Amino acid sequence: MLQKKITFTNFDGEEVTTVAYFNLTKTECVDLNLEYEEDGGLIGRLKRMIEDRKDKDTIPQKPAVDFVRLLVDRAYGVRPADDPNAFVKEDENGRPLIRKFKQTLAYDAYVYGLLTGTYSLDEFATFAMPKVTEEQMAEAQKQIQAEGLEDLVKTPLHEV
Repeated sequence: MLQKKITFTNFDGEEVTTVAYFNLTKTECVDLNLEYEEDGGLIGRLKRMIEDRKDKDTIPQKPAVDFVRLLVDRAYGVRPADDPNAFVKEDENGRPLIRKFKQTLAYDAYVYGLLTGTYSLDEFATFAMPKVTEEQMAEAQKQIQAEGLEDLVKTPLHEV
């Protein structure tokens, strides 16, 4: 789980810091892979973005932005004070909490910061994504190499 302090200027011109939480479970990652099954899962989606690039050193901006937003949106949730074992992503009516968070300047600051390097994508990937075993990491690395993505996709070693 990633607990991230986000500093931004609010609508009144005051600098504010808030804390947001991001976490994707293994099951949520499986679901994301299934959503992109036609592309070959998330790795296949990244490969497609890279193949679609016009310049060898860049990835088309819209797919890259959409991909980052997808991960942030799926990972956002709230830790209830009364249950430290829970991580809630929907309200009591089943509405995603990300809908409300997206309406804040904290969301804007964080996503924009991820896209511009103010906040670290590596940190997000390391702490918001599920922990993996050494064997799983090696398998992911093999798939990345097989797809020719090793220069663009870095896999942080985040073992169980």
